[in-house]
Amino acid sequence: SFHVTVAIATHDWCLATVFSESVREVLKGVDEFRMALPIGPCEEYEKSGTRRSGGSGDDNVGSSDGDGVGVGVGGRAFLEEQMERAFALLRERVTGASLEQRLRWKYSVHNARADVCRRAVVEDYAAANPRPSKKRKMLATNECADEADDDDDDEESANADASSEPPQSQPQSQPHTEDDEADSIVVGPKAASKVRLETLVRASTPSERESVAMEEGKLRGLTVREETHGALMSILAGIKNHPGRSFVVGSDLRGLAKNDEGDDCGLDFVCDFTLLSFARCCVELGALAMVCDS
Repeated sequence: SFHVTVAIATHDWCLATVFSESVREVLKGVDEFRMALPIGPCEEYEKSGTRRSGGSGDDNVGSSDGDGVGVGVGGRAFLEEQMERAFALLRERVTGASLEQRLRWKYSVHNARADVCRRAVVEDYAAANPRPSKKRKMLATNECADEADDDDDDEESANADASSEPPQSQPQSQPHTEDDEADSIVVGPKAASKVRLETLVRASTPSERESVAMEEGKLRGLTVREETHGALMSILAGIKNHPGRSFVVGSDLRGLAKNDEGDDCGLDFVCDFTLLSFARCCVELGALAMVCDS
């Protein structure tokens, strides 16, 4: 089947994710904020605390021991102190500029990882479908031109030495090239790669369908999302019900999305790209055939 992933601005790129990741990174860099909090369900934890300068008169802080140092700070007060220090650090470190820089870094990592996969696909396709370079094409064109000039010279010489009998025209056969063979292919992967929104497609013949060889152990069939299954299957059925008719992928297929009662099937999730992917899959598997320009 034909699968394409489209990356849109979702959870990975939203403020909540970028901000929380930045907060975690800043706080993890401070030893104090990586230590276990001295609070818990036990009474010993609730009564334990830290020592801090000055007495505030707060019952949670405890009494002063005479040297200005409060003892017996409760777990809640200790937690609030840590939060104040954390907020002060975050106000300093987590800014609009730092969030933008982090988001750009996430984009670059994602694009670099995806670029490796894209390049591998492009290189594999280029290796399997070599194209002659412009230089080779020019050389081939020049050689054909030289051969044509030589043929003209030979023909003129022959005409000069010929008898008075009227010349008989000889049919000239056109050379058969790989491009001609490719143009004649209307089903299969090569044909599917040429399908566009303006391409005409039709129901394939039994011989065309059988000409598409499937890999060993691979079943012939489409994998369609549940949201688009009804519409796409009705389109395929509509094309097969009109075997002698051709349809434009981008403009005609939507009109075939009808149910048994003749009502329109749901087309809310069927966009132009869905139609194009569907048509290419059908041509690749031999369910539909591409109509070549005459």
